[in-house]
Amino acid sequence: MEAEGLEAVQAALARGDEEEAYAALRSHYATRTSPRLYYDAEDTDVLADYVRRHCSEAMELALRTADEVVGQTFVFQFPWDMERTNIPVTFDGLIRWDEVPDHDVEWAYMLNRHRYWIALGQAYVLTGEERFAETLCRQMEDWIDRNPVPARPTRENVAWRSIEAGLRCGNWIKAFKYIKDSSHLTPKRLAKMLISLHEHGEYIVADFNDWKRTSNWGVLENHGLFGLSVFAPEFKQAMKWRALSVVRLNETTRLQVTKEGMHWEQSPMYHNEVLHCYADTMSLCRKNSLKVEPAIEDAVRQMMYADLYMAKPNGHQPMQGDSDDNDLRDMLTAGAVLLRDGVLKFGAYDHLDFDSVWNYGSEGIEAFAALEVQPPPHLSFPFRQSGNYAMRSDWERDALYAYFHCGFLGGGHGHADMLHFDLHAYGKDLLMDAGRYNYSDAKPLRRSLKQCSAHNTTLVDGIDFTEILDTWGFGRVAHPTDVTWISKPGFDYVEGGHTGYRHLPDRVDPLRRIIFVKNAGYWILIDSFDCKEEHTFTQYFHFALDDIAVNHLDGSCQTLDRAGANLCIIPAHPERLATTVNDGWISYEYNRVLPNRSLTYTCRAKGFTSMISLLFPQPPGNDARPTVEPIDVCDHSGKQVSAAAAEAVRIRFPDPGIEHLVVIRHETGAPSHPVLQADGVRFLGNVALIERSSTDECITVIK
Repeated sequence: MEAEGLEAVQAALARGDEEEAYAALRSHYATRTSPRLYYDAEDTDVLADYVRRHCSEAMELALRTADEVVGQTFVFQFPWDMERTNIPVTFDGLIRWDEVPDHDVEWAYMLNRHRYWIALGQAYVLTGEERFAETLCRQMEDWIDRNPVPARPTRENVAWRSIEAGLRCGNWIKAFKYIKDSSHLTPKRLAKMLISLHEHGEYIVADFNDWKRTSNWGVLENHGLFGLSVFAPEFKQAMKWRALSVVRLNETTRLQVTKEGMHWEQSPMYHNEVLHCYADTMSLCRKNSLKVEPAIEDAVRQMMYADLYMAKPNGHQPMQGDSDDNDLRDMLTAGAVLLRDGVLKFGAYDHLDFDSVWNYGSEGIEAFAALEVQPPPHLSFPFRQSGNYAMRSDWERDALYAYFHCGFLGGGHGHADMLHFDLHAYGKDLLMDAGRYNYSDAKPLRRSLKQCSAHNTTLVDGIDFTEILDTWGFGRVAHPTDVTWISKPGFDYVEGGHTGYRHLPDRVDPLRRIIFVKNAGYWILIDSFDCKEEHTFTQYFHFALDDIAVNHLDGSCQTLDRAGANLCIIPAHPERLATTVNDGWISYEYNRVLPNRSLTYTCRAKGFTSMISLLFPQPPGNDARPTVEPIDVCDHSGKQVSAAAAEAVRIRFPDPGIEHLVVIRHETGAPSHPVLQADGVRFLGNVALIERSSTDECITVIK
């Protein structure tokens, strides 16, 4: 170490007084005024009062976690823990840092990331109880003594994967901020911590490759390296680490973030883990008057806006890929503070969340309060590069919302979810992704929840369009085709297909089209399959936690929530379909599953086949529903066309005289004539919506 402020350390070493050198080093780190690490110490009382008034639930979780860790009980339950747990593990005597409960090595990884030490530090400043600081210091010393750095980077040591090394750097630095004045952080313990952090830095430097350039690992590790370079400028290697980490982080923004701000791995969970690292890097730069890299700031802004537009009306992220049911409002709160952005504040909490209070301090509280809320410039939003499309009726909490996926797989955290969609309406999830459960191949449910049939999509002959081999591996992978997005004030329209059945002896081309009629509050779902021979076609619908009932007269299905919103699925051609209700599972968070129900509509047919349904959400306490019937479609001369060429449905609403007609052209290529007509209405195009009342008729050509 060579830095201003260490003169007393160097003088003591020159005298051969090692104890005094340790004491001088301890004094330096406890009293230095730079770098600035997150909140300022003089604000502690103000911040503690703020979290007691506005963040009581999160504060209680931190205090409860700290109490558990003092007793050497570990259960990982923070909202952004990548692999949460529900079953506590308690150690008598020494902590077994390589423990792997229930065949899930992710538990050991979580144990060795030390996020819970931040809770110990927070409990220390909130209560003043030394037992929290003592536990943190003792556990850190024990971990360092019993987990020496490997001679070379390895994934075989559960404590020393490079991703854990990067995460530990960030967690140790934050934990240190809370306990730096405790007598339990003795001079020798601090020295031991600094030596270990230096080893962490060199370990991360040595372990970077092409795979990490496109993996969240590369971001999480080098965020840790950057934070370490800011925390310990006294290290001779600090400036080298900083420059190298910035180069690597800049490169990851270019290779991992799409132009609309979505992380390429197709998992909102890891999108936000990456975003947290970029945002924290940006924050540390600002606090310490360092240059904020334009690529990093742009990635933070784009990814924050992606969160805003992908968020359901309840503020939660879709459980796409390997994702849990996380609330995004804390991320948007941090984004509003960091970027001084009133649009992001629109999607944020009313007050700073618990973590943002400690990350941004009194300055952040004041900045957030001063921001004027601004409505987002868009309502529905296409993430075209990643193939994700968010439909939204408005920005109220009871808005109607759908999220459709027709994009690339996204690597190991992606699922076989091509053409999947979520529905949320009137404050409630209606159709959902079933989640991820866990990452252990010892649990068959992990593979099942990644498969096609665990998503709201379609299958042909029961064959997976994308093959799941195991937790991380894939066989044949479907690619998106024929994607179209059209959004207008009155409607959203999306369509997409995939290549997943082109390998069959009789090639099948699936196409899914969704029409969202905003003012009437419903979706029309049109699935079609272009082929020549006979096949079995299946639609899957996975519900949240509702029971469901099927009406075998018209093939409709309805959820049965007496207190909340419900969903009716009404097929236009029930005579074509066999209906099955299935018991299944849904995983809202890692290592937790709950029973749910799913519905399948199955059709056995030869040649081109379509399946058309109305998806009609009902607000709480309202069980009124429309009726759906097919009607004939004619060409420009009035001659009826085949169902393979075009179809139409009539939707009659409970209000007298209100009906809608939806017309869909199926035939591909150039039609003999571009005009179609249904029920006396002619139009030029491929998809049309005709809205009728007793006094008016409105014709909208959608495509």
